[in-house]
Amino acid sequence: MRMRSDGSAPPTGKAEWLSFLVLTLIVLPALAVIFVGGYGFVIWMSQIINGPPVVKF
Repeated sequence: MRMRSDGSAPPTGKAEWLSFLVLTLIVLPALAVIFVGGYGFVIWMSQIINGPPVVKF
């Protein structure tokens, strides 16, 4: 087995699959929920401060 320059072993196929699954099933959906929820919160607070959007003709 070839070692890295810092002395650690390269990741195995199993570790790569595990990190891929954690990213795709946990981290990315959580980030999406946080982003969409945060955007909704910003819109909600702006409407509380400024009032609802009004179309002026």
